[in-house]
Amino acid sequence: MENLFKRNKKGQVGSLQQIAITLLIVGVVLGFTMIFLDDFYDEIDDDDTEAKEAVNDTITAIAKIPNWLGLIVLLLIIGILLSIVFSVLPRGATGGGTV
Repeated sequence: MENLFKRNKKGQVGSLQQIAITLLIVGVVLGFTMIFLDDFYDEIDDDDTEAKEAVNDTITAIAKIPNWLGLIVLLLIIGILLSIVFSVLPRGATGGGTV
């Protein structure tokens, strides 16, 4: 009888808090990086166009990363929902039919 009341750990969403904290840290680090690169860009001499172009290219590349965070969150939500659905569905139906 005790086996009926044991919780099945498969499909639980225990790491949701860790995922949220990780995404928050990534967002904060990206924000500080953008601020640092913007200040660094302002400090470069106007004569050094190659360095300014390199920093500008880096800023442009890093600015695309936050666009992916929304997609990552969406995929995580879909994964969580699928794990919940598949944990609720009955497992291994026994078929007695003949072909």
